[in-house]
Amino acid sequence: MAGISILRDLVSGGSAGASSAGVLYEDNAEAIIRQSELAALYQFWIDKKSSLGKLPCRGDFSPLELTRLLPHIALVDVDSKGHSPEFTFRLCGTQIAEDSGVDLTGKTWSQFPNSDDVIKRAVTLTQNLQPYYATNIQAKWAPKNFHHYSVLALPLSKDGDTVDMILYGIMFHPFSS
Repeated sequence: MAGISILRDLVSGGSAGASSAGVLYEDNAEAIIRQSELAALYQFWIDKKSSLGKLPCRGDFSPLELTRLLPHIALVDVDSKGHSPEFTFRLCGTQIAEDSGVDLTGKTWSQFPNSDDVIKRAVTLTQNLQPYYATNIQAKWAPKNFHHYSVLALPLSKDGDTVDMILYGIMFHPFSS
């Protein structure tokens, strides 16, 4: 899966590109996305990007194309006008809201305690224009903080150069080693 940043198991605070129990690697060090829903979302994004020749924007796809994935999807607007970017949830899938204990729609990442790492990953995505996948992340920001989750974050851009939205696929699960 060329072109995707793989983050090490974030429960233990690892770094990108190293082997870990949280992310599976093939011989060529490319990650295998464990969850079929997230793998399907990544392939959908890659297909859109390939057909357009640039980063897709929200207007390049219909929710009808993602019907089975919608409960696990969040759309986050990126506002880069201020001193530091602000990330506001435009949409939060029903399964994400149920599993995390909060409907994120209309909220910003900065409103949640312990969201610094999430914000850092989002800022990095907006700077390098590359998707990322991470697994076994402790949901410190969620009221149901006993959960862990896997996340696929995909940049969206109206002009193909500036990330103005992030498409997240999020799957909650018990911690696995």
